[in-house]
Amino acid sequence: MKKPYWQPYWWRLLFRADGEPGWQVMGPEPVSEVPNDALKTASLEAWAHALLAEAPYELDDLRGDLLLECYAEPAPADGTPPVYTCQVRLPG
Repeated sequence: MKKPYWQPYWWRLLFRADGEPGWQVMGPEPVSEVPNDALKTASLEAWAHALLAEAPYELDDLRGDLLLECYAEPAPADGTPPVYTCQVRLPG
């Protein structure tokens, strides 16, 4: 079987409210798979930036920071460094 030319990735979204010291995972799943269709037409970095570009409009009731972490494995162990991260400010 021929392998896809793109690498599968998984992601999680973290939120840190203003004045809070730590990050909290957003969403019901600890990590989700990056859609394969997205990686067929764009890089992981482009997908991450596009996802976070919409966040300030969709989460306009939150004030703080969002952090998107991308991993090369579906169940990263504690301390596993992400292969890519991207952060955006939510003005609330």
